[in-house]
Amino acid sequence: MEILISAVASDLISRFISSVTQNYRSHIHKEDDRRRLERILLRMHSVVEEAGGRHITNQGMILQLKGLVEGFYLGCYMLDKIKFQPPEYEVSHEIQSFALSARNYAKRFRFADAISKRTPVAFGSRSRTNLKDVVDGLETKIADMREFVILLGSHPRLPRQPYSTYLYIDNCMFGRRIEKEQVINFLLCNDPDDPSVSILPILGPPRMGKKTLVQHACLDERVRNCFSHIFFFKEDDLKTGELSLNSKASEGKYLFVIEFIWDVDEAAWTKFQSYLQNMTGIGIKVVVIGTTEDILKFGTAQPIRLKRLSEDEYWYYFKALAFGSMDPDEHPKLASLGMQLATEMRGGFLGATIYGELLRANPNTQFWNRILLFLRELARKQLTSSGLHPEDLFERNIPVDMSRLAVVDGQVQCCLVYDLRVAGPAEGELPKLTSRDMLLGGDIPVEDKFDVLVWRSRIPPYCNYIVTYEKRKPRCMVRKRNMVYL
Repeated sequence: MEILISAVASDLISRFISSVTQNYRSHIHKEDDRRRLERILLRMHSVVEEAGGRHITNQGMILQLKGLVEGFYLGCYMLDKIKFQPPEYEVSHEIQSFALSARNYAKRFRFADAISKRTPVAFGSRSRTNLKDVVDGLETKIADMREFVILLGSHPRLPRQPYSTYLYIDNCMFGRRIEKEQVINFLLCNDPDDPSVSILPILGPPRMGKKTLVQHACLDERVRNCFSHIFFFKEDDLKTGELSLNSKASEGKYLFVIEFIWDVDEAAWTKFQSYLQNMTGIGIKVVVIGTTEDILKFGTAQPIRLKRLSEDEYWYYFKALAFGSMDPDEHPKLASLGMQLATEMRGGFLGATIYGELLRANPNTQFWNRILLFLRELARKQLTSSGLHPEDLFERNIPVDMSRLAVVDGQVQCCLVYDLRVAGPAEGELPKLTSRDMLLGGDIPVEDKFDVLVWRSRIPPYCNYIVTYEKRKPRCMVRKRNMVYL
């Protein structure tokens, strides 16, 4: 018996030692991979920054740069995830919290189904990415860029202001460098085989930066020197004849930018085409902006499709806005909360700018945690009731039901929030009440319906985003006989 016990004990001790040794080796390998990743990112950052200050016209180099930038964002995300995100943070917090508080199976099933169907693949898909695979892939990528670096030196430099990272991102277009070069190359192309009127469709969801992309391309010195006349119109301008009044034919090259906000108006487009046929200009360029596939039939060039930023790109963008001049490495708790906040916002530019500014002004864990809980509860409520995330509701112009407006004092005021719209810099007086006021517990107007200024863009075309709030009576589940009060 003693021999048997001794053998079992010996086997257990052997297994324990083997397990400890294996875990230690695994830890050592992870540390080695982390240090390799840091060295690779330093090299990649140098190349990306240098390329960002050059006029690159070669299409092959643009595609190479796109792959390098995507790899850089992925590497930064993986490094921050190792440093700031606990290993157990694999399951979405929304699913955990709802599983604990759900009152019936039907709601749980509906919520889980909404998560599985509506969550963009880009968000949450990195959780199972292997560190070693990422490091090996980036090493291969940077090794293949030697020729790119040599050719980069032959391209002229661009003037750049000495902004810090967060000021530069907050005041400049982020994440659309490749698309911008594609637009500029289309505008500057003078191929004799091209039709007299060349049309480039730019397609994407609302508030994905389509107008910002075109405005930045049009402000490029090369484009401004190429075109004598640049006009911006909406579909309503085509209907009312605004085009013929403001763009009377004269000598020089013409560029028209036409925006279809929702559906394409066939009659307005036919009217515009007839106007172009009567023009005597040479090499007319047209850029058509829209949210539906209908605009693709107008194009004579390959369309440009704008999508949401990937999870790693969005984290890089949001981190710069939320931390400002602070170093995330010195604030690991804030960085961990920041990564969770970025996931909750699902790639929305407006959310990043609004909450990024609030977080930067209040760098403490209590405030950041309040914002996180506020966003989680809002998402849980909308996913439970409609099966859609708030970001998707605003994108589809569907009202969002909010029972809590402020993050700070938690005031309860049921409101429907809807009609998120864009007003130009010269479109009348703007609401004095801002989204910042609402989130920080400012005074709510006595009116049952009022407008709120969500955000004022600091970059062209300097759009102002406005939303409507409509008060509702608090909903109470009070049952009396055959009556239910909601």
